[in-house]
Amino acid sequence: MPKPRGRRTSAEPRRTVKASSGRARAQPRDKAGQRGVAEAGSPAALRDRHERPAASARATPGKAKAAAARPAAPAKRSATSRKVATTERAAAARKGAATERPAARKGAATERPAARKGAAAERPAAPRLRPARARADEHARAAPPKRRPRSEEPASEADDAELSPPRPPELDWDDTPSDSAEEALAQRWAARGEELFQQLAEHGASQHEHRADLKDGRFVWIAPGGRVSAEARARLLCSWSRTTSVVVMAWADPLVSSAGVERIDGMPAEQDSVDEEGAWQIAMRAADACGAAYLYRVSSPQAWYFVALDDLTFSPKRASFHPGAPVGLVLRAIGEVREAIASRAEPADVIRDRISALSDSLFHQARYAYRDTDWVARLDRTGSCLMHLAKRIPRACFSAVAAGQRVDEWLDRELAIELINALSLIEDEWSLFG
Repeated sequence: MPKPRGRRTSAEPRRTVKASSGRARAQPRDKAGQRGVAEAGSPAALRDRHERPAASARATPGKAKAAAARPAAPAKRSATSRKVATTERAAAARKGAATERPAARKGAATERPAARKGAAAERPAAPRLRPARARADEHARAAPPKRRPRSEEPASEADDAELSPPRPPELDWDDTPSDSAEEALAQRWAARGEELFQQLAEHGASQHEHRADLKDGRFVWIAPGGRVSAEARARLLCSWSRTTSVVVMAWADPLVSSAGVERIDGMPAEQDSVDEEGAWQIAMRAADACGAAYLYRVSSPQAWYFVALDDLTFSPKRASFHPGAPVGLVLRAIGEVREAIASRAEPADVIRDRISALSDSLFHQARYAYRDTDWVARLDRTGSCLMHLAKRIPRACFSAVAAGQRVDEWLDRELAIELINALSLIEDEWSLFG
């Protein structure tokens, strides 16, 4: 039988200290719940303890700590007491481990959001960026102009001109654009032409035929009855060929130089590659230089003749008009065509157009200027001969190829000789009337 233990008896167990660790082995026994709460360590330790399996006693930190915190056994204890103590310690250890694991999980789950929240709080907030379009608009928006304070003393106009920035040009809708010299020249002569037609209309001569006799220097309007209704002094300015587009001034033409204007300084005697508008411009400049009152154009199938008119009257001294002989005009035109063929400088199409235009011009003169005269038959016969010569020059068409004609850009030498001989015969015939 064990001896009863009393207070302050020799049977009371002594407290011993382990020499190796210097730590008291006998510690007061705590409750299981308090030991579980006290053993809650850092989040990392609790996480490692939760991840390790609970089957092994080595992997369970709670059991190891419970074993380390277990008080030293009495020196002399019975087997029954030791067995009861061992059973109680095992139950307390299991209860402490069961209580410690939920607490560790709860602490870890609570600590992770807190850590994330703290990290988010420590991270500096990024500045909010505005849209690219808003930034571009802000940069493109011009700064408002700075207002200068008004000085008490009034500044002079010179100072204002020096200090004020340059202003952009402004369009004044009341200003009319300045016309060029050519436009002003055309408007002036167009106004004079309107004035001439108004005067003719007032005297009933606006619809009358006009005739020109450059040898005598007369330009007349003839009524249907043959009476001269208006007359003016005429001078030839220049002529423009429809076929060659060449303008020849009057002083450079030997046939009409006596009836033309004198030489004008600064104007060439002949100009090539001139269109209709250019011919009008040259004639207006010549009329302006010689001081003509009006400018009139006499057209024919072959050329245009620009005439300067002066001294217009509706009471002519001679009431009748008899045109002069057309010998000079016919010889001149035929001579120009013959020289063009002999020079071989113009293509076949241009030569054909020259001869055709001369033929039409002679027909026109016979029906218009020289009707009811002895020159009608001669003009018609010469026009027919010229038309036949023009047809001798083939065109580049199917009928010419089918007929076996030689079509080339330039005249054949044999054909050129035949045309020159025929034109020479016509010149000899008209020379008899000169």
